[in-house]
Amino acid sequence: MSIIALIPARLQSTRLEKKMLKNIGGIPLIVRTFTSLLNFNIFNEVVVVTDSLEISKVLEKYKIKYFISKKIHETGSDRIAEFVDNFDCEIIINIQGDEPFLKKIQIEKIINVFENDNENKIDVVSLMTEVDSFTAKKSSVVKVKTDENHCAIKFTREFNENCSIYFKHIGVYAFRKLALKRFGSIDPTLNEKKEKIEAIRIVENNFKFKMIQVSGEALSIDTQSDLQEARKYFSND
Repeated sequence: MSIIALIPARLQSTRLEKKMLKNIGGIPLIVRTFTSLLNFNIFNEVVVVTDSLEISKVLEKYKIKYFISKKIHETGSDRIAEFVDNFDCEIIINIQGDEPFLKKIQIEKIINVFENDNENKIDVVSLMTEVDSFTAKKSSVVKVKTDENHCAIKFTREFNENCSIYFKHIGVYAFRKLALKRFGSIDPTLNEKKEKIEAIRIVENNFKFKMIQVSGEALSIDTQSDLQEARKYFSND
């Protein structure tokens, strides 16, 4: 099974300005994420897809392959969908550039789902991890609800105090190639625009969307405090 990792990386970010270029232990965040994925040795290719000449100059410095978007995109999945036909592969995994702490075993679990899906019924696979109510209250934390078969049925930033358990969505989308092409051809839904969560478009357009529960919360770098934690980690390392 041929698997490509594409990393969408836009320059402007809402909560943390130019976060892809933030220095973490002497290395830009986008380079940290790329290097981590490359070291997994499970992808046929790892490529960054960006909207920024400023980011591209950094990537060139580190000899990282990239594409620059020719269109304006609202989401990372739309950004990588622009280049879906550049790759001869079965699976394309969208891994956000602010996820340098993803573990190899987490990606392997995603791949295992596709390998065991003999009838090719599953369109998209992603990750979630259980979090406490204190974490779930944060609007930066996207919560996911699943059915009895662990397929996603709802994503939201809103906090429901009546829930007994909360799952945080981890920023990974693994698409079958045709599913990614279909996603890129569909306009964002009203709920997606309201919540700024691209996964809502996947759910509301009836993709078969499988979620995998993993243990331990991977640190996504969305805020200044997240950045400080990441810097502390690499400093200690």
